[in-house]
Amino acid sequence: MAAPTMGNTTGLSNAELIAMLTALRGLDGSVTWNAGSLVDGAGESKDITVTGAALGDFVVASLGVDIVDFTISAAVTATDTVTIRLQNETGGTVDLASTTAYVRVLPR
Repeated sequence: MAAPTMGNTTGLSNAELIAMLTALRGLDGSVTWNAGSLVDGAGESKDITVTGAALGDFVVASLGVDIVDFTISAAVTATDTVTIRLQNETGGTVDLASTTAYVRVLPR
């Protein structure tokens, strides 16, 4: 038996379907980041290019190392640009290892 052929029977254009799937999956970006040695209360930011990101989109961020008691936040700060920020809330000075910062942007 032959496999059934699949076609677009939704009534939406292919471009509309691609936009919907992108919105569901999101847009990804990453950058290598070697944050400096940060004293308690200090922070550092890094920009990541994420093509298609727009102001108002939702952003989730993570790092490839244990962030101890740091906080991490991220936001779209310009078209195609996500700014990720680390803030040291440990009570002491910490120098995280060089790692990869990852973001996923979910279009609104």
